[in-house]
Amino acid sequence: MQHMKTRAMSSSPRVPTPVGQIDRSIPLPYHYQIREIIRAEIAANRWQRGDQLPSENQLCEMFQVSRTTVREALDTLVTEGLLTREKGLGTFVADPKFLETWSGSSIGFSDSITQQGYLIDTEVLELKVTTATQHVARELQIAPSEKVFVLKRLRYIMKQPILVVTSWMPVKLFPGLDAVDFTQKSLYQSFRADYDTPVLHVKRSIEAIAADEAIAKLLGLKPGFPIMFIENTAYTHNSLPIEYYNAWRRGDKSRFQFEYSLPQPTP
Repeated sequence: MQHMKTRAMSSSPRVPTPVGQIDRSIPLPYHYQIREIIRAEIAANRWQRGDQLPSENQLCEMFQVSRTTVREALDTLVTEGLLTREKGLGTFVADPKFLETWSGSSIGFSDSITQQGYLIDTEVLELKVTTATQHVARELQIAPSEKVFVLKRLRYIMKQPILVVTSWMPVKLFPGLDAVDFTQKSLYQSFRADYDTPVLHVKRSIEAIAADEAIAKLLGLKPGFPIMFIENTAYTHNSLPIEYYNAWRRGDKSRFQFEYSLPQPTP
């Protein structure tokens, strides 16, 4: 968020004025109405990423409400991630969260993000052959003594570090995988194009954790910052596991959408 500080200190920031006003004839709480007015401004792109909001005192005057009411509205939007506060500077429109859809389709991170028009960059931190640990071997259904590739990458969206992911794949299924340039090709693309082994379904879990020092440094965060930990096993034909990964993802920059459907009845 350093860009917000630089903008605010180096020049007079654009302070937008909301178009909407509180409707005092309806029973909705004023803090709720203010929150939805601000949300509408951001959705309509009238208030854009990095824009500084009017001060709390200015918002009180604009809406003719108490500071407690204004603060309650802003606190909710900060918690939701639409706004961010910079100490000593004010409240700003936050960077957008990057949406990833988890549905019946098993497309990977790159497919999901690039379909939305975002630019992805990848830094390969490690790519080597090692012996599978008991946990990795269990997920990949191989013997603990078998060799696996371990691929560790730092993934960027729009030049922002978003995701650290470590993948393990059986060497016997993907000979020569360590020669692939994963700065230019995603792992699932390589599975499809180079080995004719598509990912057909996945088992995936997600939980909130605190970033340790190593992960925090890679993601540009402070240790202890809340992040999402994702564990995933990918399968191809005949439910054969071909990849197991652990991923650490910035929760403040991410939004997940889940899609479910019931089986269609047989005519």
